Amino acid sequence: MDPRLQDRYHALVKAYIAQPGEAPLAATAELGRKLVRADVPIEEIGELQELTLERLARDLPDSALDAATHLYSVPLTELLMAYGLAFRELREERQRELERRLEEERLGRTRAEAAANARKEADLRRRKLRDGGVIVAESPVMRALLEEAAGLARTDSPVLIEGETGTGKEVIAEFIHQASDRRDGIMSAVNCGALSETLVDAELFGYEKGAFTGATEARQGIIEVADMGTLLLDEVGDIPPSTQVRLLRFLERGVIRRVGSAKERKVDTRVLAATHRTLEEEVAAGRFREDLYHRLLVFRLRIPPLRDRREDILPLTEYQRTRLARRRSTPGRFDGAARSALLEYAWPGNVRELLHTVERSCFAAHLVHSDEITPEHLNLPVSGGRGTPPHLSIVSPDNISLAEVERHHIMSVLNHCGGNRKKTAQVLGVSERNLYRLLKKTAQTATADV
Repeated sequence: MDPRLQDRYHALVKAYIAQPGEAPLAATAELGRKLVRADVPIEEIGELQELTLERLARDLPDSALDAATHLYSVPLTELLMAYGLAFRELREERQRELERRLEEERLGRTRAEAAANARKEADLRRRKLRDGGVIVAESPVMRALLEEAAGLARTDSPVLIEGETGTGKEVIAEFIHQASDRRDGIMSAVNCGALSETLVDAELFGYEKGAFTGATEARQGIIEVADMGTLLLDEVGDIPPSTQVRLLRFLERGVIRRVGSAKERKVDTRVLAATHRTLEEEVAAGRFREDLYHRLLVFRLRIPPLRDRREDILPLTEYQRTRLARRRSTPGRFDGAARSALLEYAWPGNVRELLHTVERSCFAAHLVHSDEITPEHLNLPVSGGRGTPPHLSIVSPDNISLAEVERHHIMSVLNHCGGNRKKTAQVLGVSERNLYRLLKKTAQTATADV
């Protein structure tokens, strides 16, 4: 034990023996706390007692020693009580510190995992851009749009990307990200229409442990994960009003607040927004905040539907056929009749429908060992000329499955409604959320048919 601590305790005991009172006892209690902080084990308290008694025997006359021994037990009791209390407090403090460090390590792992997952997603998107998401632009309108997008990549301002379902809004967003100074950062995308209304805040802004039932650990939101990168809010018109307020705050101040937290976090994430809706109509109807609309509408890109840029149909077709040929043996070319059919069809599902059709027709021709792809392999509806929605009533039931009938009907109504999902849902007699699920299901069906 430190001799200075021994001297200190000996002096306090002598002071108490000479004049019993609260001051020496308070100083003794403080000494007990210091012994704990100095990591003096309690076993050495007994040694301290013996050394102090030996020194008292030398310092005090025999006549006063008996009284001193009686009085000595009082500061010893104070010392032991203070030592025990301080030891318990220190143990609890160290336990809290250990738990805090473990929590920091766990949160660090959570953040690292989230960042790693986002990087994997970004890598996948880059591969898709190189492979399945290449922008084929032969038409003047698409060339002009790409030039404008390349210019917008040099800014950090929001861009509103508008276009019908399947026109390639996410591909254009990826193009902007890859052409920007943020290309080495994360590119994240979230379909706002697919998020549960009760959890959309947690998905976008993150949450703290215990913020709601099931929140067993803190987690970053999509905005925070994309820090120093780019975030695409697809179908931004589907964001509920309560979340629109928080999103506006982030766009204006660059700060977020996780669900269940009062702490603001600075985040540097560029926001791109995409929608098939007419947001002006949503604002007029009171479903979308006007201030948020204008904050997103710093720049606007309108992607034309495929029927309005027919110069891109055959280049896209050949691109998809060539891409498929690298993965497996496919027919060498589309014959003249098939090419004419592709050019005449209205393509209500736009580029997505065209790519699925090409993949399906290549596989159909391959199954019958045909060197060419014919209109029979395309299996397009008989009607569906330029600007005319295809009608299923004239499609032979022998050549189309029930799932394909449903898909063509949904896409026909969607095309007839000019890509407006709200009107389409009303015509079909379903909710907009159910329409989204049906569109997702039909896209999966088209892929599964290949």
